[in-house]
Amino acid sequence: MRCISVAAVLAAVFLVPWTAFAQNREPPPGPIQITRCTILRWVPAGRRPFWYGPYPYGAPVTDGISISYVNRSEKVADRIVFEVDYRGERERIIDAGTFSPNVTIEHTFGNFTGQAYLGPTPNYCRAVVVRYKDGTVWRAGM
Repeated sequence: MRCISVAAVLAAVFLVPWTAFAQNREPPPGPIQITRCTILRWVPAGRRPFWYGPYPYGAPVTDGISISYVNRSEKVADRIVFEVDYRGERERIIDAGTFSPNVTIEHTFGNFTGQAYLGPTPNYCRAVVVRYKDGTVWRAGM
């Protein structure tokens, strides 16, 4: 017969549930607070939206993404990488510039342009990397 140690039994009883809990937890909030993340619908330049099949407000394709966010850290950032999932397609969006603390930034990017428009809300939109002017880097717990 094979003997099982008390430590192995305790590890199986107590550590396995805690490991599963740690894997399913949301990551802690980062220094970038996203206030709005919207997929844009294409509208012909200089024209009103038109009726296209069952789509009364424009063509059924996307025309980029608009992200509004605030740097909540105390340091000036110069590069922010966002990860966005729309319709199951993930893209990384890089915003470079000078992003001072507590200032609202609103930028529009060409990512997701020309895809089927399924509404303005992506599956998720989050900051995954922030580089600061002093050279330090924050990375989301992945």
